[in-house]
Amino acid sequence: MSLSVILLLIVIVLILLLTVFHYTTSGRKYWLLKRVPYREPCPIFGNFGPMFMMRRSYTKMLQFFYDKYNNEKYVGIFQARRPTLMVIDLDIAKHIFSTDFPCFSDRVSVSTDTRREPLLRNLANMSGADWKAMRQIVTPTFSSAKMKAMFPLVADCAQTLKQVLQEGSLDEVNVHDLMTRYTTDVIGSCAFGVDPESLKNSESPFFKMANKMLKPNRSTILKRYCRTFSPRLFKLLNLRTYSADVETFFTSIINQVLTERRKTGVQRKDFLQLMLNVQKSENGFPMTDALITSNSFIFMLAGLESSATTLSFCLYELAKAVDIQNSVRQEILECLERHGGLNYEAVSAMRLTTQVVQETLRLHPPTPLTTRLCTAPCTLTGTDLKIKVKDPVLIPLHCIQRDSKYFPDPDKFDPERFNEDLNPPGFMAFGDGPRSCPGVRFAQLIALAGLATILSNYIVEPCARTTPHIHYDPRSVMLKNKGGIWLKFKPQK
Repeated sequence: MSLSVILLLIVIVLILLLTVFHYTTSGRKYWLLKRVPYREPCPIFGNFGPMFMMRRSYTKMLQFFYDKYNNEKYVGIFQARRPTLMVIDLDIAKHIFSTDFPCFSDRVSVSTDTRREPLLRNLANMSGADWKAMRQIVTPTFSSAKMKAMFPLVADCAQTLKQVLQEGSLDEVNVHDLMTRYTTDVIGSCAFGVDPESLKNSESPFFKMANKMLKPNRSTILKRYCRTFSPRLFKLLNLRTYSADVETFFTSIINQVLTERRKTGVQRKDFLQLMLNVQKSENGFPMTDALITSNSFIFMLAGLESSATTLSFCLYELAKAVDIQNSVRQEILECLERHGGLNYEAVSAMRLTTQVVQETLRLHPPTPLTTRLCTAPCTLTGTDLKIKVKDPVLIPLHCIQRDSKYFPDPDKFDPERFNEDLNPPGFMAFGDGPRSCPGVRFAQLIALAGLATILSNYIVEPCARTTPHIHYDPRSVMLKNKGGIWLKFKPQK
């Protein structure tokens, strides 16, 4: 009997055993016993089988539950065998983010084994006192003064973007690829203190490693799903979130920069320098080189792909909304002239352009959901539902932001929604409360600088490869258009 046949038989036996275990234990009745509306799970994959078959995106699956149980305050779902409470009511979500934060202060991802994978010991995965201390260190990085000091680094990358566009073919531009190279250069400069040269060289080692780290495929989805919902199995199989060459590459870069700065005494207005300064201070927090490395890594992971995706969707929407694009261009040109070019003051004055970015984030939030882990027993505010420690909660950001209760005609691209308030009720693209994304302001600066550079020099239009509608790629948890985003860049006369 061949080895492949033996392996196939083993897989079949395991599936049969898991199926028997599923139907003979009470785990699948978890929400029934709590009197929470729920959908019966299937063995192994819970309620998310179509996602693993790549027939439906994760976002589509969440939208299915959100629509089906829209009259409920929440619904019980199963991710693998783990029961998760998906919150539908906006008020309950707000309470979990803010007023009930002491009971929901962690994210689900804190179950990561950071001893095996030191790059994952960062702000996003930290919990308790470690998270609080690191948050207090990181937050000042994104103050207005620090953003203003860091902006010349962003402006330099935007200038390179302009030069690359002037030299390239503009009839069919792969917008997501271009924006990823732009954000890779920005993040490399502002977080790592290096020039990745991604815009100038598509074969840049930095860019290739970043792409490898972020590229979605079935193997990556299964590994991360296993890490989140079956951490023991993840460890038993000796799986890793990122390949060894990715870890080695980024760790090596940061170590080289740290060594160079200690040797020369050169200081730079970037994220790495902030943590180096903390390491030198006597504030009692053990800022090791490993911690500097892992938090620089999450700075890149959180900012690179999300900013590139936002810019890509934004340009797509503007290419289809000519009047809005013209109004934005007029504002950009006026601000650049009034403030003497692309600088912090100019982008800070771009109100309509900011509204366009916000509306893009409402329609297409790069991360369509966020999670919280119960850290103290409580009764969910406004309900009689008791939540116990380690119960996971999921907030479907994309679904809430596409709900007509909060945003009339929700599928329409309409930046005027943000005329009165840049953060209206129902808008939570960056989360909310103490555990919201600390880099919101920086992400906006990257987007505004990129838009200002492109729209002050080019008109963006649909081309032959532009998809008529957005269809989210089922291979990616982050929102990406299946088939990519392709546009024509027409030089301004």
